[in-house]
Amino acid sequence: MVKGREETDMLGLNFSSRKDGNCGDFLQFLKQQTKQRFVVKWIHDFAFDGCGPCSYECIQGSCLKKDSFSELMAWMDREEEYFFVMPLYNGNLPSAFYCLLERLSPRLHEEAEERRFWKKTRILLIGNPGHGLECALHTLESLYWNAGQKTDILVFSAMDYGMKATRDRLIEEKEVRTKLIKAAGEAD
Repeated sequence: MVKGREETDMLGLNFSSRKDGNCGDFLQFLKQQTKQRFVVKWIHDFAFDGCGPCSYECIQGSCLKKDSFSELMAWMDREEEYFFVMPLYNGNLPSAFYCLLERLSPRLHEEAEERRFWKKTRILLIGNPGHGLECALHTLESLYWNAGQKTDILVFSAMDYGMKATRDRLIEEKEVRTKLIKAAGEAD
């Protein structure tokens, strides 16, 4: 076991720039609801960049970058399931998500590994229709589809509750908590 790590079955990754915003709220709530062990991490606790500049040394098994991506991979390699909770930024998925996908590309190049990764991944997306949600969903659905996996994305729209995701706490809405309880139950 990696020093400082607790054993867990699930890893919740908060992809928001805010550690304690709606994405953080969702993960803490899920942690309370699930019967499995559930560790919550903030993606920005792992300092890593996307790919490059390089000559694809990763394809040969070693990346030139010396950052905390390997620490993140140690967490991810152990867990049975991932919850990625992401906000949309002006209709775009977080750049940290794209950096993660870039750095995973040598692994995900192998079809069996790509299927395994997307089978283990559940995405909770906070975004609004008409504000880029449709495009972001299409991108995520394509990733699952390319891996031959069933899409596992749950969408939360602040507009549905007369709220703003950047200002209001969606977790205060009973319907949001009900959806999260259902997601936690499906994970158990």
